[in-house]
Amino acid sequence: MANWKSPLLWLSATFLVFVAGVAASGIYLYRISGDSETMAAVASVVAFTLGLACAAVLVGWQIVFFGVIKPARRLAVEVRAIVNGGDREQIDLRRYGTLPALPEAVNELAANLALARRQRSDAVDAATAQSEKEKARLAAILNDLHEGVVLCNLKNQVVLYNQVALGMLGVSGEMGLGRALSGLLVIEPVLHNLDILRHRPQGAPDNAPFVTSTPDGRRLLQGRMSLVRAQEQVSGYVITFNDVTDSVAALARRDAMLRETIDGLRDPVERMEGPDADAPAAMTEVKATFLRASRDYKSLLAGWWPMTDVNSAYLFNFVIRRLDDSGLKLTMTGLPLWLHGDSHSLILALEALIRRIAKGTGATEFDLSAEAESGHGWIGITWHGTRVDDETLIDWQRAKVSPALGGMTVRDVMVHHTREDLVEEASGGQVSLRIALYLGREGHDRAEPSDKLPPRPEFFDLNLLAQAPAGDLGQVALRDLTFVVFDTETTGLSPTQGDRIVSIAGVRIVNGRILTGETFNRIVNPGRWIPKESVRFHGITDDMVVDKPPITVVLPQFKAFVADAVLVAHNAAFDLKFIRMREAESGVSFGNTVLDTMLLSSFVDGTTDNQNLDAIAERYGIPVTDRHTALGDSLATAVVLLRLISALEAKGIRTLDEALEAVNMTMELHNRVQALI
Repeated sequence: MANWKSPLLWLSATFLVFVAGVAASGIYLYRISGDSETMAAVASVVAFTLGLACAAVLVGWQIVFFGVIKPARRLAVEVRAIVNGGDREQIDLRRYGTLPALPEAVNELAANLALARRQRSDAVDAATAQSEKEKARLAAILNDLHEGVVLCNLKNQVVLYNQVALGMLGVSGEMGLGRALSGLLVIEPVLHNLDILRHRPQGAPDNAPFVTSTPDGRRLLQGRMSLVRAQEQVSGYVITFNDVTDSVAALARRDAMLRETIDGLRDPVERMEGPDADAPAAMTEVKATFLRASRDYKSLLAGWWPMTDVNSAYLFNFVIRRLDDSGLKLTMTGLPLWLHGDSHSLILALEALIRRIAKGTGATEFDLSAEAESGHGWIGITWHGTRVDDETLIDWQRAKVSPALGGMTVRDVMVHHTREDLVEEASGGQVSLRIALYLGREGHDRAEPSDKLPPRPEFFDLNLLAQAPAGDLGQVALRDLTFVVFDTETTGLSPTQGDRIVSIAGVRIVNGRILTGETFNRIVNPGRWIPKESVRFHGITDDMVVDKPPITVVLPQFKAFVADAVLVAHNAAFDLKFIRMREAESGVSFGNTVLDTMLLSSFVDGTTDNQNLDAIAERYGIPVTDRHTALGDSLATAVVLLRLISALEAKGIRTLDEALEAVNMTMELHNRVQALI
């Protein structure tokens, strides 16, 4: 494209206009003159004028080119060199005699630019020197520590470490910045603590302890995590840890020695209480002293062992992964429960015990569960079989767990966690081993919002729940059915006025077992803003849904998860209304039979009063965690359903059709009551 500001272009245009003017003048004179001599004179004048003009243009162009254009181009080259970091601060003014003012201005700019560069360089050098000084000081401090220190970003990549950490983690040479933390230690306890700290309630401690090991299991590490914040945003975390492998191994040997000593005294003391005893009163006192010492010994062990709160679902998931290649099938059942213990040793002990049970009984399928009872948390291992004798039970507890724990046995791990012994229960062709642990506090201190939304309306649109008998499925006993218990969280309470689903979750129940490992849990982009009142209720913000799929994607996924199962929800009409309004655009239809635990509870209790989920859970003694999340409420409702099935059976309601009839009766009763109000 032509450059209309080019002097050459304008000079050429001016010359062409001049030539055209001379030519036009010549033609005009030629036409008005009649004789040949005049025409010859005109032609000569025109030719001479054109020649003189061409000569003037050439001379002028040479003057402009060599005096202005060429020096300007040369000046532009030198300016670019200075701008792009050249060492020169001045240009030679003698080379630009025809452009005196412009080169002087360029020299002033170059001098200021050079000064700014020197000041910036000095500032960078000073900052670098200060940074290196502080880095050296920090490195000296870190290397003087007896603990390993590792700083990571939120991608779990190593950003900083000290030399002690290298030795504890068994790394030779340099660890390498940017290296994944998962390659240095078992990262699950770290991720667990990171999640706890990022969602801790206000006023809770800003650090948390944990226990983990190196990936090969040879070193046991006791650590503590703190968050790193930048401008109120979490940018990473720092973990400090000690190698407690030798300490734990030495403690295990000491425990074994003391336990053998105490056990060795038991028989002589009991024999001295026989009919031939000379001093029964003294022996009674010896026995009391012995029992007191035994209790204190066990309490001392349980108190010293490094322990933190841990969720049973985390424990079971890790055990399942460790046994993935064993040919055994493990299923999580029941509600997750917060326990207090050393997750690393518990995982190894559960793995060793299950392997020993499988070897001794031939069982290949096990259920793992956790429940709270009598002030303790209990881990249950259940399989099909018959009761085992006491000698076999003792032999199973002698199974070694890991070299990293100094040859500790399953029994050793149990003793460190509680004073209770392994409990065996058998009924209905199933055997359960129950391990007692202390209950954890994590999750119990999470305060409910003081200004949350009003509760959902207990009755929304009961016509959605009006259902005919369920055909062949209706004759199946409730305990033999497959259920999917689900819940939704929404932007508000009015789907007909634009409120939408922001979260949907479900858990499967098969043959009376809550399959904790078979869950559906999705956050949904509602396609609209989420009111602050709703955020206070369920905690889902606009930022959390930005990159999440819409309901038209999630609903077909949920339908695939549900398949032909019976759907269950608490106040199901509320959740169904939101789902029904989006079925068409999502290309799915939920024709499944639906049960409502709120209506079933009303039928069992004979009243519609106080039938919210919290009240029912409290009546049945069901611990509820993660309340007001779709998955947490689904799990709580699943336990409520199983308790209601037992209550329904006591009233003679055993099949699905009978349960549907009970629901229809309750709805009819409610409609009549509403009509009278």
